[in-house]
Amino acid sequence: MSLETEPDLLESLFRQIREYGNTRADLLKLTAVDKASVVTSSAAVPVALYVIVSRTFLFLSIASAFLLGEWLGRYSLGFFIVTIVFSLAGAIVYVQRDKWIRGPAARLVITKVLG
Repeated sequence: MSLETEPDLLESLFRQIREYGNTRADLLKLTAVDKASVVTSSAAVPVALYVIVSRTFLFLSIASAFLLGEWLGRYSLGFFIVTIVFSLAGAIVYVQRDKWIRGPAARLVITKVLG
């Protein structure tokens, strides 16, 4: 090879390596965005259901408290009983949070991210 074409060849090689690196970085960004969108869209439906169910549950709880209060003769007793039931349920969920919430949520995210 002549001395004039060797720098052009090296320059071309470095330019191609730089373009490959840029393309690879763009691919990694797009892959990350794709994975994030899959995880986000997977979470959208459960969040919407959570909002609907929680509001329904709230109104059902209030109605139950009033009904119990009417049966017992004092509304405060109805609300007290409903509060005790929710406190017990909350304590059970708190104790089992790793098994019932964290584990399944982590598995879902890992499954969606890793494909």
